[in-house]
Amino acid sequence: MVVLPTFRDNGPRMQRLRGIFFTPNGQQRLLLPALLIVVVTFAVGLGALRAVQQTLPDEARAAALARTGKFALAEQLYVRLLREKPSVTTAIALIENHQRAEVLLRLRRLSGKGAPGAGLGDDGTMHPEDAVMTDEALDELLEKTLPAEVALVTRFWRAVDKGAVPSGLHDAIQEGATKEPPLPWYNHALAREAFHQHDLDETAKRFEREGLAFSERHEDLDHALILWMEADAWDHVRARMQDARVLSGAAPMTKYRFAVHERDWRSAAKWLAYGWRPRFTTPSLVMTAVAALAWGFFCARLGKLGERPLRRSAFYVVAFVLGVLSVVPTVCLIAVEEAQLRLVATGDATRDILFYVFGVGLREEASKLLLLTPLLLVVRKWGDKLDVLVCGAMVGLGFAAEENLGYLAGGDLHTGLGRFLTANFLHMAMTAILATALDDFIQDREKYAADFSRTTVMVVVMHGGYDFLLSHEEFGGSYFAMAVFFVLVKMFLTAVEHARRKAERGISLTQAFVIALSVVTGTSAVYAVAAVGPVHGAMVMTEGLLGVAILIYAFVRTLREM
Repeated sequence: MVVLPTFRDNGPRMQRLRGIFFTPNGQQRLLLPALLIVVVTFAVGLGALRAVQQTLPDEARAAALARTGKFALAEQLYVRLLREKPSVTTAIALIENHQRAEVLLRLRRLSGKGAPGAGLGDDGTMHPEDAVMTDEALDELLEKTLPAEVALVTRFWRAVDKGAVPSGLHDAIQEGATKEPPLPWYNHALAREAFHQHDLDETAKRFEREGLAFSERHEDLDHALILWMEADAWDHVRARMQDARVLSGAAPMTKYRFAVHERDWRSAAKWLAYGWRPRFTTPSLVMTAVAALAWGFFCARLGKLGERPLRRSAFYVVAFVLGVLSVVPTVCLIAVEEAQLRLVATGDATRDILFYVFGVGLREEASKLLLLTPLLLVVRKWGDKLDVLVCGAMVGLGFAAEENLGYLAGGDLHTGLGRFLTANFLHMAMTAILATALDDFIQDREKYAADFSRTTVMVVVMHGGYDFLLSHEEFGGSYFAMAVFFVLVKMFLTAVEHARRKAERGISLTQAFVIALSVVTGTSAVYAVAAVGPVHGAMVMTEGLLGVAILIYAFVRTLREM
């Protein structure tokens, strides 16, 4: 049961709490609670993150420091790890950390020697806390610290980067790569050299040999297959897939791509489902859970959970689970659309608008509605119009939660955070609108058939249009996509007005909405800072924050007009 504050207690603490949400004359506050919640969420989240990071293995800590631009601290950890337990993996991580630090130094110098914010001293060098070792010191460390076979690979790696590989060194690596079994990393190093030389066939062959020889390097096998796929060497890919070692070693998404080309939608659906597993990373799970709880709080307030706590809790939890499960028919539809109908994004605006509307929008809304319908029949008997609306919103939230896992694990921080901040409410509103339209249609098919059809088409088109604009910046991109929210908020609140009637005491629906958005925003800020540091984190969040501002403005304005 969720207990929502009503501020009936006149004690000092409750008065102070009331002062956060209401002015002395009883007007609701929005900005103050929003700012406080964002700050508290960020502080608690960042504190928890720092505490967890201290318990991580040194390899994970070093990688996290490198991602956030703390290259000198990451280097210290990598050097210690290299001395304690030398390995090619650690050596390459140290080299790549060093290269990123050098790139940062060059960028800072371009911004102005010693200029404010450039991160440089008056002599144009990096500040001591940001400085990494010189190239000469790095080469000496690698040469003296590593065993002979490991040092050979790292020397070759460095030589490829410099564009000057001595013939004797190349011959030694070639010899190690052709042994049976080959030495670890040697074929990978040769693949990297071939890629620098634009010899993609040789690159793929070397990657394949590395991936087949060492199970922990299985991603090299995927690199090889994808290179051949992108070169349209499908006959060769088909022949390689006949090899049991290749078929078992390839990643699910690589096999999915092959199945799509072969128009085998059943296999495509199978491998796409298996490919969902990498979404379940700890950061994505934590962020998705926080967002689900925040928006669940909003739905609880919307649905007046306190009036019928047991029945409505059961409805809402089941609805959320059904929303998560709606990914199953979605996966099947994706496989059919891509493998049989060739309905995919191409980059061509005319074709892509059809794909996003009749592909993405239609399949996702149909899948959510399919899973919602059995629950709707139960809610119609044991609940009311408000329960229908909130159950629709919870199905949308469940679908958005599963989708968030993919966005956050996909590696594109800009897209992931932008959608994370806005897509939750988008799905909630669309499914709630469709749920109320379907409820009316079931009640009187003849009277509401046209309304249901019109609402469905409008929601599907808005969904597709939103995704299309996000994928085509030349048409205004995310900024124009936000216009979809104005229409959706109006439709959503109209449905709320019809279903909810009088408001409860305590936190208003608008305040609950702002609280949910604030928690999600604070959580996103923690994730962005942890991933790329405070400066770049603020930059990647800019677009998502615009969406948050538009959502709040549209919600408040529409509610006031009602």
